[in-house]
Amino acid sequence: MRAKKSLKNLVFNVFQQLIGILTGFLLPPLIIANYGSSTNGLIQTVKQIVTYAQTTGAGIASASTYVMYEPIAKKQYKKLSGIFNATKKMFIKAGNYASFIMLMVAFIYPIFVRDDVNIFTAFTLVIMLGLCGVSEFYFIGKYQALFSADQKNYLVSIAQALGNIFNIVISIVLIKLKCDIVLVEFGAMAVYITRVSFLWVHFKKHYSYIDKNEKPLMNSISQRKDAVVHEITALVVNNSSVLLVSLILGLTSASIFSVYLLVFSGLNMIAAIVSNGIYASFGDVIAKKETAVLQKSYNIFEWGFLLAIFVMYVVAFVMIMPFIAIYTRNITDVNYSLPLLGMLFVLVGVLNNIKIPARMLVMAHGHFKETKKYSLIEMLLNIFGQIIFIPIFGIYGALVGCLLSVIYRAINFIWYANKYLLNIGHKRVIKRLIVFTIPAVGLCYLSTFININATGYLAWALWALCITIVTFVIMLVVGIIFDRSTFKDTLNTFKRIVKHS
Repeated sequence: MRAKKSLKNLVFNVFQQLIGILTGFLLPPLIIANYGSSTNGLIQTVKQIVTYAQTTGAGIASASTYVMYEPIAKKQYKKLSGIFNATKKMFIKAGNYASFIMLMVAFIYPIFVRDDVNIFTAFTLVIMLGLCGVSEFYFIGKYQALFSADQKNYLVSIAQALGNIFNIVISIVLIKLKCDIVLVEFGAMAVYITRVSFLWVHFKKHYSYIDKNEKPLMNSISQRKDAVVHEITALVVNNSSVLLVSLILGLTSASIFSVYLLVFSGLNMIAAIVSNGIYASFGDVIAKKETAVLQKSYNIFEWGFLLAIFVMYVVAFVMIMPFIAIYTRNITDVNYSLPLLGMLFVLVGVLNNIKIPARMLVMAHGHFKETKKYSLIEMLLNIFGQIIFIPIFGIYGALVGCLLSVIYRAINFIWYANKYLLNIGHKRVIKRLIVFTIPAVGLCYLSTFININATGYLAWALWALCITIVTFVIMLVVGIIFDRSTFKDTLNTFKRIVKHS
């Protein structure tokens, strides 16, 4: 049953992420072409600020999801109702704080960018994007926590996908009609109601046993503040660069950076698809104290995930600049072709993603308090690294600064998960990283001798497909040679999932 639910979550998560990636790819070039790079830089920066304001909600969701595993597994609906009501109460409180933060940003941030964008436009965009962001607290968060704990992440994925589809359609229509950018963003915000409606209808139909009058069990979510710290630090590490680049170098540089970030955020989304799809399944195993199942499942997941990550970023190394050339071919106000920036993004991306299996295990165990200090160190390294290196190396300095934090956190997560949660040594994961890194570096080097002549998206996609197949076959063969037993376990698990589905 867990495997079937994981597959269902995975499929719909893939669908949602692909729609999200499509949204991210289609809209920025249209905005740049019609409103300029500065406006695009403003929108991307404000969206990052909104993401920061949402960090409290993400922490509440993580902590709430963890404590819901047991009452759901044991059908303790009275306790579950108390936790759900406590979650709802905390989200409302967090939403009030987030609303205040966005209001302050709306008055302060436009002052810093007034030389690039009209102050009124900047103010209005912050207010509208902020309203859309903080509404997550009031309408979405409580359902997301419940559905995730019940291994129904696919519902949130479907709701998000529907919202993004309407967002694409409305935004493109308004841009083609030459509407003001404020009206374009307002139209995109209006479709938010589709997500809320979808989740609310499902909740009313399938969770009638949730008693809204049950006393909120606030103490049950004891690690919510520690979980918030984790979410804040993770979001700062993953999203601080655009904001810092915009403040130190200006909105044009932020627009350049955001285009590359768009591509690699898409890759991060793909990496998150798998972990989000099976996160609740690991939580269910942990809640039932099935240690042997946990160790075997994690071994399979780690091997397959690392294989996928190295394949994905080898392809990204080869195909990033041909993609940027096609993506920005109609943009003439600034040069977007920066090969070194692409290579740095690949390096940071690999290091940032190899920790995901270990991080997922830490979160599923609910070890928020125990690992909080490590997250704070990671965030400080990230912020101060960028502040130091951006003035020295320009736009490249943002990624040089990020390298400090991602290297530290990758080592830290892997060490903690293997020592304290799995009770095994580190030799296995170190061996895997070496086994996959050597052929990956070799393939990247050989790719520099290939002349990729892609004049359009179709040609680019065909090149990317061929390189993906070749890279996957080579990396898979290497992985099998050095870890045949795990490959056999992975194959048997996959066959069992397909059979039961």
